Amino acid sequence: MNQINLKTNDVSSTSSRTVRLCFYEPRAENEHWLNRIVASIGSHYVSHVEIMFEDNMAASIFAEDTVFFRQRSYANPYYRIKAFTVSPTSYDLMYDFAQRCADQQKSFSNAKMFCGPILGYRGSNDNTFCSEFITHTLQVGGVGFAMKMDAGRSTPSSLLGHMNSIETVCFDSTSFKLDLALQLY
Repeated sequence: MNQINLKTNDVSSTSSRTVRLCFYEPRAENEHWLNRIVASIGSHYVSHVEIMFEDNMAASIFAEDTVFFRQRSYANPYYRIKAFTVSPTSYDLMYDFAQRCADQQKSFSNAKMFCGPILGYRGSNDNTFCSEFITHTLQVGGVGFAMKMDAGRSTPSSLLGHMNSIETVCFDSTSFKLDLALQLY
């Protein structure tokens, strides 16, 4: 009998895995003007989104950069963090996709970020912007609320809006940051 073994990034053997989306609220005094404009257009005042996995590996893309996949602490008080659970298979698919995009050094696209949400501009698959990348990652994992979204038209605010409409999403910024602080000591 042949068996298929899936590569897993398992930190524990559970029937569900936790994924967090980290939304940035540009509230610092010296905030870049672009962050403030992006946040003011949406209904949730967020300008950036990242995905974080159970091992604290996070993925996203910043303006004029490439997709990253690295450890992040989210100690910045301007991140709003929301968690939800997925199956181990969905988790692994998203983890592998995020890591692969970073390895491929997918680049940032100003044209897609500015024209995608408004005009539906698609551009090249070789470049992306934060909310398009995160939406694609969620779709690779089959996450229900993301499957209904058009990734090219996605914004951090629209992602947060879809998450807010799902009952199984829990807000965990405070508890997550407290747990992180206790781990450091």
